[in-house]
Amino acid sequence: MTQKIVWGLLALSLLLSSFSGKLPVSSIQPYSFKAAKAASAYPFIKQDKNQIITYQGESMKYFYASLDSLSHHTKQKVNVIHIGDSHIQADFFSGHLREMLQADTLFGNGGRGLVFPYNAVRTNAPDNLKIAYTGIWEGCRNISRDKSCNWGLAGITATTYSPVATLTIDPTTKAVLPYSFTKVRIFFDTRDSTNFLLKILNQDTPLNIKLEDGYAILELPRPTTTITLGFEKSSEGQNHFTLQGIALENDQPGIQYHSAGVNGAEVTSVLRMPSLEKNMAVLKPDLVIISLGTNDAFRNLDTKLFKRNYGELIQRIRRASPHTSILLTTPGDNLRGKKYVNPDNAKAVKIMNELAEETGVAVWDFYEVMGGLQSIKRWYVNKLAAYDKVHLTQHGYMLQAELLYDALLNDYETYKHNKEGRPLAAGGGK
Repeated sequence: MTQKIVWGLLALSLLLSSFSGKLPVSSIQPYSFKAAKAASAYPFIKQDKNQIITYQGESMKYFYASLDSLSHHTKQKVNVIHIGDSHIQADFFSGHLREMLQADTLFGNGGRGLVFPYNAVRTNAPDNLKIAYTGIWEGCRNISRDKSCNWGLAGITATTYSPVATLTIDPTTKAVLPYSFTKVRIFFDTRDSTNFLLKILNQDTPLNIKLEDGYAILELPRPTTTITLGFEKSSEGQNHFTLQGIALENDQPGIQYHSAGVNGAEVTSVLRMPSLEKNMAVLKPDLVIISLGTNDAFRNLDTKLFKRNYGELIQRIRRASPHTSILLTTPGDNLRGKKYVNPDNAKAVKIMNELAEETGVAVWDFYEVMGGLQSIKRWYVNKLAAYDKVHLTQHGYMLQAELLYDALLNDYETYKHNKEGRPLAAGGGK
């Protein structure tokens, strides 16, 4: 566990022990050590804007109620699904948020969740995931407008035409938390008889692979940190295997955090995924975080199309999981061509807030939190943003995750005290 996480958990435990008195919710002060440190080190960050925005009051209720059930040991797993673009594929932002939530002893580490062998199809993989492979694998991404592939939640597929190809997954590389697993879900089209048969190559005894609609499930006899997939051609009609993703799960109670990002993805990219609902229904999310909009607004944003597409995505998620909470995170400020101001992100933010008000989802406005228009320049000077003035540095993404973590935990504490009829103490419980 990192020193930052330890201090953050210590600050939380001290605060929770000191709640008393009465105070309107609007006067609640941020409890977090992380947020206070960020505000002090980077005064351009608008700490007063770092909050979960809900227009209809109940947007995050299902997720927070699930956290309550988890902390009271009446629920085994709370599932979070984080969908996005390159900001998520690298997993610095989502990965650090995952670690902080799971490191909280109130919740626990419920598993690494959905992963994908990005490097097997020649694109960047998270540093905290080790992938080894043999054979030739071809990738198909949901940003490819001239292709139509059977994409699942991951938004990218990996296909091999060789029955002797292999994939080895190890989620423990550079991981802050232990990510051993006892159950594996392998997402692929189980109705496609032209797929090779699956085999598990690195287990001492043969294991039963149970096929369900859209995935195979594998129960392991003991926790492991590595799984190697192999294949078998048992008939002439079998000529390939197309993988949609792999979920690594454990038997421990806690938060299971799935992330699915594709470089260059827009809202329309996610809408092109035919197995989105099927995969999502299997993972049973309590919270879906959507971090899209950067690529939609990078050139000339069609505001009407953007709103229509985003609204359709929200409805598809609700059809797959009717009771899940949905949180939109707005795109941060960026520059076009490293030097030209981009006014369209503010338009995207406005539309996302309109959708939140109309559909009852929640918003975390990172655009405002980071400082608004042209704030990317200050992030770059402070080594929080990359040279392209679009992406953040690893440190910048970790700071972004800490800010969202603070906003979520503050909002969760507000929910708990409102539910119990006990307002928070004055000055944030100090």
